[in-house]
Amino acid sequence: MILRVWRTKIDPARLEEYWRFERERCLPMLHKQPGLLGVLFLREAEDQAASITIWEDRGTVEALESSPSYRRTVRKLAESGLLVREQSVEIFEVAGGALRLEALAGRWAPETTDPRTRQAHGEG
Repeated sequence: MILRVWRTKIDPARLEEYWRFERERCLPMLHKQPGLLGVLFLREAEDQAASITIWEDRGTVEALESSPSYRRTVRKLAESGLLVREQSVEIFEVAGGALRLEALAGRWAPETTDPRTRQAHGEG
């Protein structure tokens, strides 16, 4: 299993627009990618964003880079002006650990992927 960590800084005046881009463009595109096991969108600070995608193996991560839908989404994001610095990507092979899937299962239902919604439900 492979974790791909993407980081960037976003325009703080356009947070709502960025969150909408995550939900409406990134998430559907990622769900179509072969080998994707999961995705988490992260906030480090108001203007810092990251995502962790979980993949079956290194080959599926490499295939992402050549995916036409991924390339279109990346191009749209770059053209949007939502990002205010370069992005970085790190790739990690999972060496061990554990996930409590039953505990996670209900935490990020589709209607609670927006951080403001999770807070309204007492999450996050």
